[in-house]
Amino acid sequence: MAVRGRHRRYQPNRINRASLTVTVGGAGIALPLVGTGVAHAADVGTWNKVAACESGGNWSINTGNGYYGGLQFSQSTWAAYGGTAYAHRADQATKDQQIAIAEKVLRGQGPGAWPVCSVRGGLTKGGGTPDVQPAATTPRSTPQTAQRSKQAPQRSVRDVKPQNTPQSQAGTAEMYTVVHGDTLSGIAGARHVQGGWQGLYAANRTTVGSDPDLILPGQRLALHGTAPAPAHPHTAPAPAKKKAAEAPAKKAPAGKASTHTTTPTRKSHSLVAPVQAATGTPYRAAGSSWSKGYHTGVDFPVATGTSVAAVAAGHVVTAGWGGSFGYQVVIRHADGRYTQYAHLSAISVKAGQSVVAGQRLGRSGSTGNSTGPHLHFEVRTGPGFGSDIDPVAYLRAGGVRI
Repeated sequence: MAVRGRHRRYQPNRINRASLTVTVGGAGIALPLVGTGVAHAADVGTWNKVAACESGGNWSINTGNGYYGGLQFSQSTWAAYGGTAYAHRADQATKDQQIAIAEKVLRGQGPGAWPVCSVRGGLTKGGGTPDVQPAATTPRSTPQTAQRSKQAPQRSVRDVKPQNTPQSQAGTAEMYTVVHGDTLSGIAGARHVQGGWQGLYAANRTTVGSDPDLILPGQRLALHGTAPAPAHPHTAPAPAKKKAAEAPAKKAPAGKASTHTTTPTRKSHSLVAPVQAATGTPYRAAGSSWSKGYHTGVDFPVATGTSVAAVAAGHVVTAGWGGSFGYQVVIRHADGRYTQYAHLSAISVKAGQSVVAGQRLGRSGSTGNSTGPHLHFEVRTGPGFGSDIDPVAYLRAGGVRI
């Protein structure tokens, strides 16, 4: 059954709004993971306020959205900062243990790791050290954790070194391993690469190939200096780079080989799909559910957390809360058209930023007036509501098969 997004009136949803603030694991606004050297700490009262904003103060919450505990850690962040020394997931750890790990995240990422709730809770760069005793408290036991405790002694959190992965050191060059959803511009921005994405591409042209818009999960990129030679002796020689880089986009299943959606040809006017999914509620579907009397966009029913991509290069004019549209991004393109991506659970760009085709803008969700997880996508002649045109026809004219 097609998902029908509703956009009638402003009805903020506390749970949905809190979901955007969960950026500790990288699901939201991209932030550098390298610490600045400034002392970061907060007292227990401040962490209680942040938890009240993030999870309603429920330190053992697990709603199934991929984030756990009172401060809504992603599993990757919980493990990277040593949380598994206490419990497998944050919701299985005590409040003191969660705060201890949050202190490490605060030192590594700063209060921006909780961009909304840090402001509401008064979480700042400097503060008092929390009075917690994580090692002295016993984590909530489960059959799995009980079995693990029999097999190996409990480690102290001091024995665990946070890994701001996926990266490692190779000689004097800091390396980054590409994961699904990455773009050169996103990596360059998050890692403060000198020269931006162009500098990152120049240092890794041997690895990436002739098309900077096509990077593959598993590729290792040098963030500074000269990239190492390809590790595999069977890597294609220079004249065949372009062909090798394009092959996965043509033959591999969508979302497996390339971090971007590509069309069969690389024409300058080509567009890409915002998500890899069939359409749901069509454009101009009539009904009283919509304030204009009809559906002003097209819906793509996708699970919460699905990566949402820009359909073409452009400039972000809006990135934030959009009333009944929930969290949204609006982009102006070179052809004068505007595209809207609504009901997002996380946003990865900011207003005024330039984006390229296929760049991740955020992740899908069900914020605002929505009946279920999906992406509401519009194409407009102006930036605001009411200037809509047929989004499917627009995408098809740009080479996207829907």
